[in-house]
Amino acid sequence: MRLSTFSLATAAALAAVSVQSIQAAPCHGSATESTTRHLISSSYQADVFETPMLELPSAPAAMRLLAGAIRRVPFLAELTEPRLVQTAHDQHPYWTTELGKMYLRWSRQNFFDLTATLGSGIEPIRFPTTASSLVQSSSFPNTTYHEKHLQGVFAEISDAGPKENLKGFTSFRNRYYRSETGKQSQQWLLKLIQGVVADVPYISVREHKHSWGQNSILLHISGAKSSSAEQGRIAAVAGAHLDSTHQIPFLPAPGADDDGSGTVTLIEALRALLSKGWRPVKDIEFHWYSAEEGGLLGSQEVAQAYAAKGVRPSAMLQQDMTAFVKPGTEARVGIVSDFVSTPLTDFVRLLVNTYLEIPPVETKLGYAGSDHASWTKVGVPSAFAIEATFEDSNLQRIHTTGDTIDAPGFSFDHLVQFVRLTSAFVVELGGWAEK
Repeated sequence: MRLSTFSLATAAALAAVSVQSIQAAPCHGSATESTTRHLISSSYQADVFETPMLELPSAPAAMRLLAGAIRRVPFLAELTEPRLVQTAHDQHPYWTTELGKMYLRWSRQNFFDLTATLGSGIEPIRFPTTASSLVQSSSFPNTTYHEKHLQGVFAEISDAGPKENLKGFTSFRNRYYRSETGKQSQQWLLKLIQGVVADVPYISVREHKHSWGQNSILLHISGAKSSSAEQGRIAAVAGAHLDSTHQIPFLPAPGADDDGSGTVTLIEALRALLSKGWRPVKDIEFHWYSAEEGGLLGSQEVAQAYAAKGVRPSAMLQQDMTAFVKPGTEARVGIVSDFVSTPLTDFVRLLVNTYLEIPPVETKLGYAGSDHASWTKVGVPSAFAIEATFEDSNLQRIHTTGDTIDAPGFSFDHLVQFVRLTSAFVVELGGWAEK
């Protein structure tokens, strides 16, 4: 593999800053981040960090600097790892590096990292090249059945738990999936989730182990009327991702909105449902995926493992970024309409109109927008609800040190609406077993 001159220059910039800052000041200071942002912007779009263009080393000089830095800073060795990525449904995958993936994130380009799927036998569904959404044959209810039960659940929902949980979750320096704090934050979250369901005999929690060390967390709720004949049949999966990233991965990334908000949304929905004695009729699962920011790595492994075992959920709803209302705009729920299941998306819209206090609005995110796309690849109907239209979402702060709970526009009241949506989704599809 050969890196381009621009990539080498960027790697050299990272190397120069890393050698000086990571070893000398592992907790980083504002000067370090400012210098890094300044250097990185010179190789790519200047408007990413709104800094002027600077002259960087030539390719040979960059190679020498990078080689020396890799010996001293282990993180930099990852930058040259070859990775197979796909950025559009109608384009072939291509080889790049971890550094190339960083550039895709800076460019706000969604992508699948397909490296681990080579030889898996899993083929992605071919999306229509002209249609804006994937039309699946599955059907979903056109009315709701559990208003009485859900109104009781909604009365139990509070922002106190999400506030406390998100404060703890964002206290880690970052949740980058290859980092030590990424592993630590996942273990912290696992213990939190285990505590919520500790006294519930029909719920199990397990880790799906990944080679990079930060694992996905999978929670299974056995339905009251599930039988051995129905093993492997899951009525619905509610998902979020537990990792975070900075545009430069070794820098702090609190990830309050992306996707700490979705993570605690699922936890609060689960807590409120259990407080009312809920047990579904059919099996339900809650998932917290690792390494979404790395190219949907965790959810791809989970979805493909399920497919290999013949486990096919009937529906999957992703909750990625649920707590931001752009100042000056109306609070709304963004309903993603491209690269999703149209029937399931229509059902999610029905839930918003029936159970939420704010209206839906259609939006588009493009290919590989979040973890729901991993399930679509294996033939599972998926949908995605987000905090606003894509244009009005928290684009200026995600993947930065500024993605915090006290940032302008961050709203726990808004997050609570997504707790209601998650609760309605799993109850309407999983049912409510009467005692």
